Amino acid sequence: MNGHARKMKVAHLTSVHVASDTRILYRECATLAAAGYDVVLIAAEGSPALPPGVRLRTVGAPRNRVDRMSRTVWRVYRAALEERADIYHFHDPELMGIGLLLRMHGARVIFDVHEDIPYDIADKVWIAPPLRPPVAAASAVVLRAMQGLYSGVVTATPAIARRFRNEHTVVVRNYPSLEELPQGPSPSFADRPANVVYVGSITELRCAFEMVRAMASASIPAGTRLQLAGLFEDDPLERKVRALPGAQNVEFLGYCARSRVNALLTNARAGLLLFQPAANHDEAVPNKLFEYLGAGLPVIISNTMQCSSVVREHDCGVVVDPNDLEQIAKAIAYLVDNPAAAQAMGERGRMLVREKFQWTSEATKLTQLYAAIA
Repeated sequence: MNGHARKMKVAHLTSVHVASDTRILYRECATLAAAGYDVVLIAAEGSPALPPGVRLRTVGAPRNRVDRMSRTVWRVYRAALEERADIYHFHDPELMGIGLLLRMHGARVIFDVHEDIPYDIADKVWIAPPLRPPVAAASAVVLRAMQGLYSGVVTATPAIARRFRNEHTVVVRNYPSLEELPQGPSPSFADRPANVVYVGSITELRCAFEMVRAMASASIPAGTRLQLAGLFEDDPLERKVRALPGAQNVEFLGYCARSRVNALLTNARAGLLLFQPAANHDEAVPNKLFEYLGAGLPVIISNTMQCSSVVREHDCGVVVDPNDLEQIAKAIAYLVDNPAAAQAMGERGRMLVREKFQWTSEATKLTQLYAAIA
């Protein structure tokens, strides 16, 4: 970008994700700032450490889901207008309407699609089961009708991209940047505490019940702890999970900043990635898979996810049935009781990320999209 010209201003918008969302803040916003754009992230709440060149603007935490989908969305829109950006890049389906309003103001607008939206809606536990199929079908119709009105579409996986025919549709995968990963030497597995870790949103579909129940198995070695780093989907789920057998062997850490997550990863013996079978999960490629591998951790992953083939083919973890508690418990026990084998798996995963699955290639695709629409 010409240093003598005014920097193009980019505003990333989210009403759903925390301001510290790795994909949004530490990959996409950081990449665009490094490429010379003036970047602001508009989010509901948060106070994360910001990458160089990125500014944060918060609009206030919502009281509940309805408040988020109404008042928070409106506040994000008002803040976006005040920023007078050249390009707006939004990350939530509930912002599709304000994306069109921003287009009407003459701005270029990019829709970043993290999930396969119709499949995701079909799995939403807060939507009454009889309503899920028609709502999911309606969302597919809306996507087809509206996608051409945006300047570009970014998707997290090729499977999601198949739903879009916008000429500027780009797949930007959730690979980590090397800067995000733990730096410097880390303790050998034999010297680490007997911890296994899960990082991310804690939901029923992401096996909150199964992870905790597995910790009650007699197969789990004495002293083994499951560390849950993330926020529960809602308060009722948290109460149920905390009351489960096995909860006495769990540390409920809540939201953790990125520096603390890295500390957890370098002091654990395995990372858990257990998703229930669901249409939106089959072809998902979760961010945490590559974060675990990039940190040198073996992964315990569901056999129902296509990306489990990465773990199986490269022998960098254990593939299990997410509904078989004893399989989960035995996988944890094996990696805790065999630190040399676990460390070898982790090292294979670490090399795989550095050689094949890192953010550099995805950053190039993102900046090329911006150049095309700018």
